[in-house]
Amino acid sequence: MSTYDYDKVMADYSQGRITVEMAMGHSLQHIGKLYEALAAANSNRPATQAQIDALDKRVITLQATIDRLTALQGKTPREQKRVSPHESKQA
Repeated sequence: MSTYDYDKVMADYSQGRITVEMAMGHSLQHIGKLYEALAAANSNRPATQAQIDALDKRVITLQATIDRLTALQGKTPREQKRVSPHESKQA
């Protein structure tokens, strides 16, 4: 028995093309595939969460650096327009 698309199974059953037993068999196959997908997702969850946590720490560190640079930039006086030696001789 192969796995058919859920909508096709339901349509075939409602139109009388497959029996209750066949529809139930296909439904159980779909349930089995859902459990496999759930198990795969759960097995990858710790690694994914560790990646998210590492990226979160990196973002926090980078934001702190940006905040320090912004604060430092605000404390230093803005430089006046520099005049090159060539311009000062012409004046």
